[in-house]
Amino acid sequence: MAIEPGGGAAPRRYSPSPLFDSAAGRGLAAYRFLAFVYAGVLVVGHRDHVVLWWPIIAYGIVVLTWSVIAPLRPRPTTLAVGIELLIACVGIFLTSEVYDPASVADGISTVPGVWAASPVIAGALLAGMRGGVLAALVVSVANIIQAVEPSQLTYHNIVLLLLVGALIGLAVQLARESQQRLEQAVAASERLAERERIGRQVHDGVLQALALIHRRGRAMGGEGVDIAELAADQERSLRTMISRLDPVPPRAGAATARAECADLAVTLSRMRSARVEVVLPAGEVRLPTATAREVEAAVVAALDNVEQHAGGDARAWVLLDADDERIEVVVRDNGTGIAPERLVEAAAQGRLGASSSIRGRMVDLGGDASWRSPVAGGTTVTLTLPAEHMAGSGP
Repeated sequence: MAIEPGGGAAPRRYSPSPLFDSAAGRGLAAYRFLAFVYAGVLVVGHRDHVVLWWPIIAYGIVVLTWSVIAPLRPRPTTLAVGIELLIACVGIFLTSEVYDPASVADGISTVPGVWAASPVIAGALLAGMRGGVLAALVVSVANIIQAVEPSQLTYHNIVLLLLVGALIGLAVQLARESQQRLEQAVAASERLAERERIGRQVHDGVLQALALIHRRGRAMGGEGVDIAELAADQERSLRTMISRLDPVPPRAGAATARAECADLAVTLSRMRSARVEVVLPAGEVRLPTATAREVEAAVVAALDNVEQHAGGDARAWVLLDADDERIEVVVRDNGTGIAPERLVEAAAQGRLGASSSIRGRMVDLGGDASWRSPVAGGTTVTLTLPAEHMAGSGP
């Protein structure tokens, strides 16, 4: 049976225009024009205080031209933000030249008016909160220099500029993170869908053939038994490969503090083999590195017990789950099971694999370990750890 690599269509990559490149960019373009119109209304309203009209008209042409040119680029650039800051600051300083001194001393609105917030918004779209606040500081300094004696209204406008830069910058940063997470989620969904498609084809062809070889080989006896066991082993490996869910890779640019942590899901995923299946949550389960190593060691000890005591044909399953209250790792096997008093007897005989290597480690971490072995066979080891050990869960 041949499996087509692409399934007839190449996987789609989710790549829409980010929020700060599309909706926010169009919003900034609209803001420039609305602010330009409002600035013109203010100038006309203050026409009795105007001493020079030609600088105002020339400046208005420059602002209008820039408001048309700037939106032609898909997103702001450092040069574009610098030019827009220059235009805004020139307009602020122009106020003292085009209005009579008495009006300027009384705190008349600047020539660009609220248009001066345009470079602040553009800086926030370019570099997030840092860019927005930096651009707001530049405009604020220009306002303070222009004012003969800064009034309460001057400082009020400065506070508003800083708030605009900080809040829009924060919104941009959140939009970027949401975009990355959405792309990861869509990519994971597509990988899962592709795996399910391949899994169906493998199940209908390869797995059925291996199962038939296994049955016929055991029925033949002799060398056929060896072939049957080889087919069974390959069948188990294939089932594990097509059913496992790999953890989502961490986002690029993670904070330095995250480097001091380890993703328990990634750690446990390395334990997969022909006889061990690992089931993981879709997201990360980050723990301090030392804690993750102790949990890993406890799981390894539990799997060693399966290897040594559960029987030659026993298989094991490792399941990881985490919520707001605790982290739980379940190691289950389908082996011969253990007698109810076996753990107590082993501890009395000085064999501390379960009581020390497994439960002792978990107790030291503030968690616990428990064993359950039903009459039907098999053993389930449950390792629990408080969620306070998860990275970022502290007060």
